[in-house]
Amino acid sequence: MLAASWGSGIMNPACSARLGNMDSELDAAIKTSEMCSLCRCGCCKDECPMYAEMLEESISPKGRNVLFRALSQGLVCPDSRAVRIAYSCLLCKRDEISCSAGLKNAQATEAFRQYLVDHGIPMLPGHDVLVKSLENYRNPWQESKAARKRWAKEFQDRRVVPGKTKTLFYVGCTYALDRSLQESPRALARAMELFGEDFGMLLEQETCCGSTAKRMGHKRLFEKLREENEKSLREARVKTIVTACSGCFKTLKQDYPELDKEVQILHSTEYLASRIKDHRQELAPVKMKVTYHDPCHLGRYMKIYEAPREILRSIPGLKLVEMSSSRELSRCCGGGGGVKTAYPEISLAIAKTRLKEAEATGADALITACPFCVQSLRAAAEATGSKMEVLSLEVLVWRSLSQGGGQRN
Repeated sequence: MLAASWGSGIMNPACSARLGNMDSELDAAIKTSEMCSLCRCGCCKDECPMYAEMLEESISPKGRNVLFRALSQGLVCPDSRAVRIAYSCLLCKRDEISCSAGLKNAQATEAFRQYLVDHGIPMLPGHDVLVKSLENYRNPWQESKAARKRWAKEFQDRRVVPGKTKTLFYVGCTYALDRSLQESPRALARAMELFGEDFGMLLEQETCCGSTAKRMGHKRLFEKLREENEKSLREARVKTIVTACSGCFKTLKQDYPELDKEVQILHSTEYLASRIKDHRQELAPVKMKVTYHDPCHLGRYMKIYEAPREILRSIPGLKLVEMSSSRELSRCCGGGGGVKTAYPEISLAIAKTRLKEAEATGADALITACPFCVQSLRAAAEATGSKMEVLSLEVLVWRSLSQGGGQRN
């Protein structure tokens, strides 16, 4: 991969033709890599979960920045090793908390991946499957459109009526299609019914928000999915969109530049925190000690830390204990950035580390607010034989409501 002229500033003729025009995201990533090369502190390694597992300098944010700078200058040619380095990142932003220069390394890594995709460099095999599924099925799970509504048999009358329905429950691919997680959207929908919310869903007409495509570096595919999704969301003509998926929430709120100006977009934790204030009397005691895991997309990306804790503190009988690293310092579950697909063993090892931290609190259950976190942390609990229950916050809330003012079990 490295040209003989590495460090000399002389372009490698074999690579210089691959440069082409840079968009704003790529340009920002190059500037990040240049600033990182001036700093050279390496403090980003201190809390990087991937570096902690792999102990490779090139895998650290600093290593990726150095490589991307060399690629952008035509000093090195992109190859399979460059792909491995670009995709050995959870995009968790934990390293950015430690970065003394405050560099946006996750954003730079996404741009690095986009650079490789735009230049026709083959992806990792597992990621290629995800992209083909998005292209063919409009979800990353290789499932049909009709499969999106199978979790919602009791809510078939909750289809959005354009211009009449007030609130759209945007379910997201993973909660709708992973059978092991479907208790979460059911719990939220039941709670919304109990609260008297005028809500509806798109069901089989819902389209992937495009988060997976964007994180993989497939900007063109993301833009296509975004356009399709924005069209259906605008046609729904609702006033509020509620989603329980942290990845969907981050994407709709931050990566759809105009949508947030037209409609209120809430994560389920924000929605539930607001509605529980008016329905606190309907919460029955849940006698448990729990700890809460901050999802990266909800926490470090969107700065939502208090709403889920406010909900937990409102449930009678529940005791919340914090892990040694929480809020902006929270450890990643290992399920982000495509790592779980490409490197399942490393992803599981990272999830086990987080689970051990949760177990150290003495809690009965680990609560979180992201489908990918639930997947990863449950896998860690199963692999280690842990007795700790891993639950989505929506399921825990419904346990309390169903024993209080709720109708369904």
